[in-house]
Amino acid sequence: MTAGDSASAFLLLTYPALAMLFDGAASALMIAAVLLGLAALPTGRAGHPVRLDGLGRAFCIALAAPLAAVALSTLAHGHPVFPVWDSPSRFLLVIPVFLALRRRPERNLAWADLAFPAGALATLFIAIFLSHDWSAGDHRLGSKFLNPIHFGDLALAFGVLSAAALNWWRKDKPWVVALKIAGLFAGLATSLLSGSRGGWLALPCVLAVILWERGRGKSLRWKVLMPLAIVALFGIVYGASSTVRERIDVVASNLTQYEHGHEDTSVGVRLQLYKVAVELIAQHPVLGLGGHGFRDAMNSMAQQGRLTPAAAQLGKGEVHNQLLAYAADYGIVGGLALLAIYAVPALFFARRLRSASAVAHNTAMLGLLFIVMFFVFGLTVETFDLKGTVSIYVLIVAALAAIADRTDNGASNASPV
Repeated sequence: MTAGDSASAFLLLTYPALAMLFDGAASALMIAAVLLGLAALPTGRAGHPVRLDGLGRAFCIALAAPLAAVALSTLAHGHPVFPVWDSPSRFLLVIPVFLALRRRPERNLAWADLAFPAGALATLFIAIFLSHDWSAGDHRLGSKFLNPIHFGDLALAFGVLSAAALNWWRKDKPWVVALKIAGLFAGLATSLLSGSRGGWLALPCVLAVILWERGRGKSLRWKVLMPLAIVALFGIVYGASSTVRERIDVVASNLTQYEHGHEDTSVGVRLQLYKVAVELIAQHPVLGLGGHGFRDAMNSMAQQGRLTPAAAQLGKGEVHNQLLAYAADYGIVGGLALLAIYAVPALFFARRLRSASAVAHNTAMLGLLFIVMFFVFGLTVETFDLKGTVSIYVLIVAALAAIADRTDNGASNASPV
């Protein structure tokens, strides 16, 4: 194994765990991966895929779209606001990682097999030993540098992917099965401790994707009984967990208060911000308000009575919806660029679910589940406003896309463990 192969294997195995454990590691390791990718591109290996198919090219174009949209909007407004270019630039920067990983030997890529259980277990370790209580009295745990929402969402994602990675590259040994199941429960437990109910919305969507994919060719009885069993399971969890019950019941309470004019609740503030974001998008539809445009509009919106002062203050931090945030600041152009970041990779993975290679098929399923979860996360929080979270999303999507593409031509017998 060459030095480049060793470095790639190390990053594939450890990235989720290190990104959660150390402040700044997500961005630093992503940059290291980009540099490794750039260094490896001129040294393509014979017999390894180099040319991209149509979806591969579309994948790279989609990765370039957010930065192009942000640059177009901010430059058109005459205020480049270069700091807002940072996060979208990471989508573009990861293209060399995708291209370079497609040329790596499969035995090198297979080290990713244990990455998600390691990441999920790392989140539980943080929650038990290194957590930080970000709340005022309700004990919602995050890490020292990730608030409970982002921390809980990522823990949930790694837990789900840990279970979905069972028999990813081969039939797993018993200890590997145990580790991956432990990763699932670690991610679920950490998500529960974080109280991040917005992330819990992703679970029905994930299960719907799994049922859709696994249900092909199954009997009608299976297709009816499995969804009913899942609904029953959610009911049991709701009844058995006071944390889940309390967090969900708060939503109903907040909605009732909102209807009666008390708008400054967690849900009420979000609804106010969503309403104002839609109004601002309608006023500036094509290129939006420009960099920090939504944030800078908050004071005037409050003075006009469009939202409460408390909501305006929180709106200076974020819109609490990733799509509305991009559309408000960068217009329809920005909104479409953001949708491309979800839709094109999802199509890329969905197409490879048909692959004759079990590895490519399993990798595509992991990629599709990860994208679905991040899309749902983004409905209630801005997932790409933090450099760390955007780095985690884009590097994992690029790595999974490269593995799916690399293994798509046949079955793999790679075995790092």
